[in-house]
Amino acid sequence: MTLRKKLMLSFLILVLLMGSMIGYFSYQNAKNLVLENKEQEMADTINRIDISINSQVQQINRLAENVKSSQIVRAYLKKEIHTQEETEELNDWMEGLLNLISSCTDLILMNEDGTVYYSYSGCQAVNDKRRMEVYENAASNLVGDGTWTEKGSSLCQKNAEEVVTFISSINKVILAIELNPETFGLLMLNNYSTFQNQYTYLVDCAGNVLCSNKTNIYDWGDVVTKGMEKGVRRYEFNWDNKDYFACRQYNGLTGWETYSVVSTDDFFPQAKRLREAIMGLVLLAMLAAGVGIFILSYTFTRPIGRLKNAMKQVEAGDFEIQVESKAHDEIGMLIQSFNYMISRLRQLIMEVYQQKLAQKNAELTALQAQINPHFLYNTLDSINWMLIEKGEWEISDVVVSLGDILKYSLHGEEMLVLFEEELKYIESYLCIQKNRLEDRLTVQIEIDEEAKLCFVPKLILQPIVENAILHGIEKKKEMGRIQIQAIVREGTLEIRVTDDGIGMQPDRLMRFRESIMSDEISGKHIGMRNVHRRIQLHFGEAYGLKIDSEWQKGTTVTILLPVEEVDQAKEVTEDENRNCR
Repeated sequence: MTLRKKLMLSFLILVLLMGSMIGYFSYQNAKNLVLENKEQEMADTINRIDISINSQVQQINRLAENVKSSQIVRAYLKKEIHTQEETEELNDWMEGLLNLISSCTDLILMNEDGTVYYSYSGCQAVNDKRRMEVYENAASNLVGDGTWTEKGSSLCQKNAEEVVTFISSINKVILAIELNPETFGLLMLNNYSTFQNQYTYLVDCAGNVLCSNKTNIYDWGDVVTKGMEKGVRRYEFNWDNKDYFACRQYNGLTGWETYSVVSTDDFFPQAKRLREAIMGLVLLAMLAAGVGIFILSYTFTRPIGRLKNAMKQVEAGDFEIQVESKAHDEIGMLIQSFNYMISRLRQLIMEVYQQKLAQKNAELTALQAQINPHFLYNTLDSINWMLIEKGEWEISDVVVSLGDILKYSLHGEEMLVLFEEELKYIESYLCIQKNRLEDRLTVQIEIDEEAKLCFVPKLILQPIVENAILHGIEKKKEMGRIQIQAIVREGTLEIRVTDDGIGMQPDRLMRFRESIMSDEISGKHIGMRNVHRRIQLHFGEAYGLKIDSEWQKGTTVTILLPVEEVDQAKEVTEDENRNCR
């Protein structure tokens, strides 16, 4: 696929994703904003309904208070026998009072044994004994001026519609005001419908529906009630694969609850039209972006195509090619760099061709000037025999050790050696140092046999031992000791070099560790830093040097290496030698 096609495809996918995301989130944000406003409208609606309920309840309370405070009623209740005039006076007064409340179906004054003193409906005896028990329990548990009972049958009227009753008392006389819940509730519900298919209904304290603004309340009534049991005022639910939103308002005066339920589709009937408008705008924007991407990709890729053709000519051996470009952007700079590179390459080819013979002559001269290491070995061996003939045995040991060190350093190109060979090299080095320090240095070497057969990087012990002598032993006034230990533990070779020198204080130890772990190529402790770096480059950062020290007690340097298999180590060494060559 060409660069132009890749650019066009990438930009088109990006525009498609961005356009889809912008359209989707724009639609969702607009929809959510409308839904939030409509939900708040529903909450305000049932709040107004609750206020209207309170107004109606207060009217009923005033009715009850007028009855309880009436001298006519009190005088009537004090007598056991009443004249016709007294009864008519009470009836006229009651009728004038009750005509103010259209939803009132009956007002009853009775004692606890069921004797009816007065009934607006003209009933002389209690019709429903169970309903009478409800009224008696409400009157006996009365708190405040009155209480409301759940929906039930009328106390005195047979075959009448169910009523909801306000219970109060005048001394020991029960005052019961029965109301038609449909008439009572519709005065409020019919005036507060915000949406076309909004269902609003009242529920009493027992969960009975008192009234609703629509005759058909779906089976989701129980779902709404259960969803509100946790005390929430707003609730969303799904019924019959359709989303609904419900609001609830509790009335503290009656114990009733007002519910309002509406489908979320009725919240925002213009949602489909808004969605189509947004999709149309997104498609138009994508079409315009596609045309712009086509023009832009052509502008970018045309000079790159010329540069590609020029490179093919260079591959064919034409170093005279030059690409013309008047652009001053990054692509123009790239073309200028290409032209300069071709010119410079043509010049370098001529220079390399002319200097080829001179370079070969210089290499031959350099090879002839190299020192043969065997000459050094033979010279040291001659000096050694001369010392032996003169009986200079100590100096002879030093010369032999120096020869071993030189031979070990220059012999072979192996990157990994047996630890046993590295140990012989460090013994030769310590022999020279003991001859120099005389009795001030003692050496103790404890090496496991298994450790001797492990492969280690070449020349890793000498910098550590040298550091222990220079900074630990030589700064002591009395005799010092260096201990070299090696052990194989859980697949890891641990080599420990310990001296009983002056050690380091904590701040100096911290700086020393930081110096060893850094990647600088200059400064102090270069030898130990190189050892640590070589180990990590070869085996990984899990291995390397670990340094511990205590002031006036000494320092311990631990080398951690993986236990290499013999064949594997040889293979790695041969590969590295080939890379070095």
